[in-house]
Amino acid sequence: MELKALRERIEALNKKLKPIADTPVAIEDIGKYRMPIDRDANDTLLAAVELYSRSDAAQREKIREIFRNNYAFAWAATLPFPADSNERFRRHLIHFSIIDQGRDWRDQILWMRDLLHSPFATRDVVEEVAAMSGEWARKALLHR
Repeated sequence: MELKALRERIEALNKKLKPIADTPVAIEDIGKYRMPIDRDANDTLLAAVELYSRSDAAQREKIREIFRNNYAFAWAATLPFPADSNERFRRHLIHFSIIDQGRDWRDQILWMRDLLHSPFATRDVVEEVAAMSGEWARKALLHR
């Protein structure tokens, strides 16, 4: 998937997911709610990770911008597998890089800490993904 197609797909999915993302949830009802599982969103995220990993710095910034502008998609889409191998961990770390500081950098710090506790979090892969990242994520990854 190329950038234009990725943007169009994410914008369509964002429109679909926005009502869910924008619905307030009372803390006493939190147990009744689950994250939406949207295979199309998850597959689109996987395509975004793949495109990001082979893009130059300018195109990676455009991909991060697409995610910033489509917060419901960015919130709801997850990779359809755990970070249970070197390559899968790398893809999860690239997802972190795409989201960058997100809507709340504190959430990103917690996510990064969880990721970096993985046995697959080698210095080489962290430095590789940090080099792909925007300034905030790069600093967060390299100064942990």
